[in-house]
Amino acid sequence: MEVSCRPFFSVLLFARPTQTKSLDVGVLETFEFDEGTIAVLAHHADPLSRDQLADWLRRARMCFGRAFIVFYEPLQIRERDILSLLI
Repeated sequence: MEVSCRPFFSVLLFARPTQTKSLDVGVLETFEFDEGTIAVLAHHADPLSRDQLADWLRRARMCFGRAFIVFYEPLQIRERDILSLLI
C-alpha cells in the first residue's frame, strides 16, 4: 500500500483540535483500597457548575445529579476536595 505524504501531513496540520472543557466537582464520598482512593461520589462544586454537571450527566440514567467516578489507578483524594474534570 502506497500512501502519499501530502494528504497524510495535511490532515495533521489542518485538523481541528478537540475542545475540552473543565468542570469542577466536589467530592462527597471516597471509596478506598490499599494504596488510595479508587472511586469517588461527586456533585457540583458551586452553583455555576450545577447546570454544566447536569448536562454532562444526562447521558447516564438514574444518576440524580451525582457522579460516580472510578479512577484507573489509586489517587490521594479526600472528602470535600474539589476535582477538575476534563470533559
